[in-house]
Amino acid sequence: MIAALLLAAALPAAAAPAKTNWIKTYPMTAYRETWTGELSVKKLDEAMPKVVAAVEKNEGRLTQPLAAFVASADARQISFVLPLDKAKKTLAALRKLGKSPEPAVRALGEKIPLDEVRSKLQRLSREKTDNPVAFAQVPLTTEIVDELIEHLANVEAVARTAPSEVLWNLTVREAR
Repeated sequence: MIAALLLAAALPAAAAPAKTNWIKTYPMTAYRETWTGELSVKKLDEAMPKVVAAVEKNEGRLTQPLAAFVASADARQISFVLPLDKAKKTLAALRKLGKSPEPAVRALGEKIPLDEVRSKLQRLSREKTDNPVAFAQVPLTTEIVDELIEHLANVEAVARTAPSEVLWNLTVREAR
């Protein structure tokens, strides 16, 4: 008897099915990374139109008009958004205009697990369709499930349609 208990304790337990986290939050932004860096140029006034052109050539866009960014006599801070797959090419283009060390890169969140979101949507929708009488008896539960379905549908739409982008904060300085 004791040997059987010891043997049972030594054997790995059967893996319990993973529980679904129904309240999990998903990133709803297209930004996957933020980049922060500097670019040293010979003449700031001459370089800025070229910087903007390099960004735009790589499908980027300034987050506000150029004149609205903070500037001093020898530096200007700008922010722009561009597709993640164009970021390295943009860095190479900026390096043709001046010196730029590797930018600091910070991930903003995991990629939305589309299969997980779709699975949850299907399970909730099926449960609601298959059990209309039970849902009619608990209107608050129906409201909660409807809200979850709406939220998950929005998450799925973002995951399917939003491109992965980089938000890049760049300080352009005139070299001394």
